[in-house]
Amino acid sequence: MKHSLGILAVLLWSSVQIFAQTDWYNPFGKGEIPVQGRCWNEEIGAKYHRLPDRAEKVVRKALWDLSCQSAGLYIKFKTNASKIQVKYTVTSGFSMPHMPATGVSGVDLYMKDADGQALWCAGKYSFGDTVRYTYDNLTYPRQSDKGNEFCLYLPLYNGVNLMEIGVPAGSHFEFAAPSKKKPVVIYGTSIAQGACASRPGMAWTNILQRKLDFPVVNLGFSGNGRLEEEFFRLLAETDASLFVIDCMPNMTEDDRVGLIADRMAKGIRILREKSQAPILLVEHDGYMGYRVSDAERSRFEKTNEQLRLCYQELKQKVDGLYYMTFEELGLSMDSQVDGVHATDLGMFQYAEAYSRKIAKILFP
Repeated sequence: MKHSLGILAVLLWSSVQIFAQTDWYNPFGKGEIPVQGRCWNEEIGAKYHRLPDRAEKVVRKALWDLSCQSAGLYIKFKTNASKIQVKYTVTSGFSMPHMPATGVSGVDLYMKDADGQALWCAGKYSFGDTVRYTYDNLTYPRQSDKGNEFCLYLPLYNGVNLMEIGVPAGSHFEFAAPSKKKPVVIYGTSIAQGACASRPGMAWTNILQRKLDFPVVNLGFSGNGRLEEEFFRLLAETDASLFVIDCMPNMTEDDRVGLIADRMAKGIRILREKSQAPILLVEHDGYMGYRVSDAERSRFEKTNEQLRLCYQELKQKVDGLYYMTFEELGLSMDSQVDGVHATDLGMFQYAEAYSRKIAKILFP
């Protein structure tokens, strides 16, 4: 009995020692909130939400609930640690039938090297009452004493609570302040939110953020990018460098197609009352089963026809209005999981198309 108690004591002591050797950092500790990829940062405060609390009384419940998911949020920090741990809890189920737990509920870490290139970090993970990711044996070619900058992307389809980032005791660690640059603000659907990326870094908005090395705000809401006046009024509060309106995948229903022109015109008018930032309208990316189904082709082509007519009329009246076509998006046959939502290949193709278009608008 004494022998067993002795072994237990040693194990407990070892656990305490291991825990004591890790310094844990809460993004919502003291100082400026380091969460990036959202507007209203100070107003939202210590929550991994995308809209301020007052929006709950403005938008439909379905949209509000989705805004409490952390899609597109990211945290940058600098460290020289050889090991980085991340632990947090989530608010709902880990996965969906067409999207894995690593995309729905996981995090994703990238290191920026001395040349400014974003390098993916492969981590070990476990999903339980607390989700844990461990990035071990990290090395830093040509690092400074403070190490390199990291970018941690948060879950795409889950809410996050109680997140901490741990490094070995004595390692340098500091959160990066949010960028002061005006962001690209994207209003869209489930595809913009991140369905169905295998991990958060593969959502096209996050790929775009890395490719442009520029702040991007993800306001994609699964099934709820419906061009509603109430949301455009919130959107108009943001100090964007560019507004992207990519809502056509949620406007294909027969009772919505006829609303496209009126809602878009009203929304653009609301934006122009507050901002002169460029506005990019985007066609439906297409249901990739259309090659063998005329019905599928008709469903997205009718929305694109309406959007194109709307753009032709509005561009005569609105300065700084741009347009991206189905052909410019250029998704390939294997770019979707279910004929609607993007695979990682589709996400990459989306980001490629957007980066080309946005570069011409913002960095001619």
